[in-house]
Amino acid sequence: MPRPLRYMPRPNSTFEITTRTVHARFLLKPSRGLNELVLGVIGRALSLYPVRLHLFVVASNHMHMILTAPDIRRVSEFMRYVNSNIAREAGRLYRWREKFWGRRYSSIVILDEQKMLERARYLLSHGCKEGLVVRPGDWPGVNCVGALTRGKKLRGVWYDRSLQYEAERTGRKEPERNFATSYDVELAPLPCLEHLDEAQRRVFYRGMVREIELETRRMQRGGRRVAGRKVILSQRPHDRPEKPARRPRPLCHCSDPEMRARYRDDYRWFVSLYAEASRRYRAGQLGVEFPPNCFPPPRPFFAGPDPPPQ
Repeated sequence: MPRPLRYMPRPNSTFEITTRTVHARFLLKPSRGLNELVLGVIGRALSLYPVRLHLFVVASNHMHMILTAPDIRRVSEFMRYVNSNIAREAGRLYRWREKFWGRRYSSIVILDEQKMLERARYLLSHGCKEGLVVRPGDWPGVNCVGALTRGKKLRGVWYDRSLQYEAERTGRKEPERNFATSYDVELAPLPCLEHLDEAQRRVFYRGMVREIELETRRMQRGGRRVAGRKVILSQRPHDRPEKPARRPRPLCHCSDPEMRARYRDDYRWFVSLYAEASRRYRAGQLGVEFPPNCFPPPRPFFAGPDPPPQ
């Protein structure tokens, strides 16, 4: 099945981004070292390819983000940097030299405020809904619960591996800290919460977190056991779950059926325009116009005639 075309209905749209490790392996298993590296990569990506990052969580075998970007190319640039650098750093840390991510990131547009808050709650409930921890803040991996509810600083370290490699190549022995730069991860308010000041947003998120904790405790009373931090931290990065969760990818996140239908029609029109432009482009026509906010396919390679014999 081909991958869906990346589509942005309007500038400054908000997306939920999901990236999963290959075979759902625990290659993002929480640890102090990995958490620091992941935050450093995200912080540097924000400085190079600015987007409005609202929420994010890194589970043992996948990560979620909610972000707003000016155009679809900026989403691609930001995620390319995040995914490639996390793959290198986590692979280096956990001695994984094969393919790291299962496939390209998934980006699903969020069209209304109700769904935006539902997806925010979904991200904050990671670890609780799976029965791994009681409170969202107990998740030992990278998350933004403390930042949203208490204003906790999210700070990581990025290593300039190019400089480090050059130093090693020329025989200079320097400590790794000489190639480290600290980066803060700054979170932007969700578009639907921009009318609230920072203190009000913290109160709002604390209420959301309390609801998640109460729901987790109800599950406990119903007989579901919580694994706890020790079980999470004892995972082996190269292992994978016996039955990875698989759910169909929705076309968009929207609570209004009419708005969803309009979006579906717009997307189908976009795909038809892209398909026709792509057909002409691959046939070698010059000056083909593609619909805005898309990625044209690469032009096919044509070998020229053999050079005449000398």
